Amino acid sequence: MYKYFVLLTFFLCFGLNAQTTKEDSTKALVKQYGWDTLKYHKFDYVLIVGLYQQHRNFNLTFQQLINTDTILSSLQTYGAESGNIGGIVLNYDKFLISFGVRNTPQDPGAKKGFTKAFNIGLSVGDNRWVLESYYRSFKGFYNKNTPSWDSANFNKTKEYFLQPGLTSKIFMNRIMYFTNHQNFSYKSGFGCDYRQLRSSATWILGASFNIFDLHNDSAFFPAKARPLYNDYGRMQSFRSYNVAINVGAAATLVLFKAWFISGYFTAGPEQQWRNYNLGEGNFRHLSYIGFSGTGRIALGVNLRKFYLLYAFTDDYNIYDSFGVVAFKSESITNNVTFGWRFHTGMPKFYKKIQQTKFYKFI
Repeated sequence: MYKYFVLLTFFLCFGLNAQTTKEDSTKALVKQYGWDTLKYHKFDYVLIVGLYQQHRNFNLTFQQLINTDTILSSLQTYGAESGNIGGIVLNYDKFLISFGVRNTPQDPGAKKGFTKAFNIGLSVGDNRWVLESYYRSFKGFYNKNTPSWDSANFNKTKEYFLQPGLTSKIFMNRIMYFTNHQNFSYKSGFGCDYRQLRSSATWILGASFNIFDLHNDSAFFPAKARPLYNDYGRMQSFRSYNVAINVGAAATLVLFKAWFISGYFTAGPEQQWRNYNLGEGNFRHLSYIGFSGTGRIALGVNLRKFYLLYAFTDDYNIYDSFGVVAFKSESITNNVTFGWRFHTGMPKFYKKIQQTKFYKFI
């Protein structure tokens, strides 16, 4: 009986020692690199070039809440005629820049006008936090609700009500901090310079500042709908300065250290300072607490040199004027990116950049 007790004690001690050794090793790696290298890997001194094609369903939806409208003839939804945008992504170390323009011809048969699109983005940060900045511009929209409020004319001509001068612009700065950055890499699923090796999750703490601008050379709404909006029926421009605080969560599921599916969602209150131009020198400056959020899913394969990912994003802002006008700007994007990592080493000038206070801060 005694010898069995000795053997049992030996195996328990061996198991505890192995577990302690593994934990100590993990802590040592976290201390050395700032993260657990068994959970994810960073590609150092690699120039990453990616090409992307995306379709963005961008909508501006208005609905008045002042007057009774049982048939919803005042519901106005403006859509971009084409959301097909192609572009390039360049990434080195902590910096990523993307650039995209419309790359499909107009379809005259659809009778939806023509939309000019331009996108540029910059991402700065690492596995601890990321600052995402972008500028998006769309000019030229068609009214998706034309068949409802102008059915007689639409049934004859199949032409939508067009607003060729209607322009939507947004300049966004969004920062996200990841509480479990030692084990979770946001940029492995939504960037290209990290590679998640094992499944992990994290909470997200974030904030954003953005400027949303919408303007036209005449009133936003067709003449038939303007009376239902009262004074807001003559609205020609709208600008809002927004500051938001968001919380959320993110997770990545990894299979065979290559295939992955990632997702995150953040949402929270947003302080909005709005400027309305109602035409004829009628301006209104109002302050509201609104709501904003972002939801995103990505899946693909992430290898040592090659990566391929598909991402779905729902990015929205709500600008409701309580009891007056409900307004929502929403961008639903489907994006496919494929890229290659080139091991270029570190240029001499980049060593000087790494020695700056700015680089050490980020």
